[in-house]
This record gives sequence, C-alpha cells and structure tokens, in this order.
Amino acid sequence: MITMRRRGLSRVGFLSRPGPAPYRSAVTAFFRALLAPLIAPLLALALAAPALAAPVQALHLTADLVAETTSAAPGSTVWVALVQKIDKGWHTYWRNPGDAGEATKIVWSLPPGWQAGDIVWATPKRLPVGPIMNYGYEGQVVLPVPIQVPASAAPGQTMTLKAAVALLVCADVCVPADANVSLNLPIASGTPAADPHGGP
Repeated sequence: MITMRRRGLSRVGFLSRPGPAPYRSAVTAFFRALLAPLIAPLLALALAAPALAAPVQALHLTADLVAETTSAAPGSTVWVALVQKIDKGWHTYWRNPGDAGEATKIVWSLPPGWQAGDIVWATPKRLPVGPIMNYGYEGQVVLPVPIQVPASAAPGQTMTLKAAVALLVCADVCVPADANVSLNLPIASGTPAADPHGGP
C-alpha cells in the first residue's frame, strides 16, 4: 500500500490518483487482465477441493477415513472407508474373528439426515494360533461403508463425518485400541469425481 501524497498519490494507492477517466479505466483493465489467469485456477481449485481427513495414530496401527469421491451429491450414496495401516507383526479382526479376538466397531457421528450402513468386510486372512483359528487382517485393510446423503444437503457446504473406532490389535498379546477419525466432505451437484486416494 502506497501512503505518500506527493505527486498526486493518495493513501489508497496509485490506482485512485486524480487523472482522466480513460487513464484510470486502462490501468484497471490492465491489472484485471494480469490477475485473471492467476485467480481463475485458484478459484477452480477451491470449488473442487477434495474430501479431506487426517490419519490418526493408535496403538500399533494408523486409522484414517477416505471417501470414494472428492465430493457428495444431494440424495446420493457416498462410500467412505475406514483404512487401517497395521504395524508389522500385528493384526486386527474380521466380523467373525474366529476362536478368539474381536471385530472392529465403528460408531458414526453424522450431520442431521445422514445415515451410515453396515461395514462391507474385506476378505480376511486365516490367522492360526496353536490349535485355534482366527480370521483378520495384516498390513493394510480397507473397510468401506455406504453413507446416505440427504436430498436436503446444500451444494457449496462442507460436512464433517466423524467416527469412533474400537478394535483389538494382536500379536503375541492383544491390546484394545481406539481412534476418533473424521472426514470433511464437500457437497456438490452433479456426478462427483473419483478421489484418487479413496474408493472401496
């Protein structure tokens, strides 16, 4: 901001200095043409901002929420997955854990009118321990859940989906773990774009 007053400059800068109207119009047009190529991509990026989440570190694993698409349309079903990245040598459990263990549980906190379906369980691995057989996951597992978006959801808004996750993580010993994860999901009309980081 230029604050000098000499040579006709005012406190609000050189664009407001006295002069013929054609001169001021030409200067204004010049700066609009200069800034337009910079502003347009930033505006497009903001309008197409993807669903955002932050991974949460729990005992012996990292938990995260990811969406199949970068946004959700009113009245649609969007797939949101709980992703577990499990430490080497440890495992979590399937819906039927077998002779021992405990399945992952998700308690959702959703905006009014939103509804979560059941977990679509990935195919588990056999996890034998001595004479007993368990079923679960090692390394990484993606557990998608269908989320129903109400028709009243307004395009342009960003809604926060929250989930309290409780699970049992085992190696030679088992420890209970909890993670509170969340996802910011934009609402947009039309067919949403696929999120390269998401999907069932």
